[in-house]
Amino acid sequence: METVFKNISKIKYEGPKSKNPLAFKHYNPAEIVEGKTLREHLRFSVVYWHTFRNALSDPFGVGTAIRPWDDGSNSVANAENRARVAFEFIEKLGAPFYAFHDRDVAPEGKTLSETNKNLDAVVKVLKEEHYAKVEVMSSSLVIEAG
Repeated sequence: METVFKNISKIKYEGPKSKNPLAFKHYNPAEIVEGKTLREHLRFSVVYWHTFRNALSDPFGVGTAIRPWDDGSNSVANAENRARVAFEFIEKLGAPFYAFHDRDVAPEGKTLSETNKNLDAVVKVLKEEHYAKVEVMSSSLVIEAG
């Protein structure tokens, strides 16, 4: 897969006087506080729904999120691509963890068997990406009447 954020280097601490909009100004992961690094104290996690699935809509209109890597389909291939982009983003941020709901990462199928197959396919991609660890994973147990 071609990288989506190829023109963006890893976000680093540059201090409060930095003019770089893509730099940490106050969070220095190596800074020691009370015998631990800030990275150890602050367990940052990228939440998949908020970062990669939320359309940014409100009661007054449709979503405004523009994600060029997302083809808008509810396909497994799109979900796998989205997962790869998510990990590229997570790595650039230096976040050691991520959190997700099962329905955020994989499309629901017409049957439970198909739903599980879709999730298994995307989980395979999530396992290939070794940068961040899962902090929280939850399951959607809502069943739509049909």
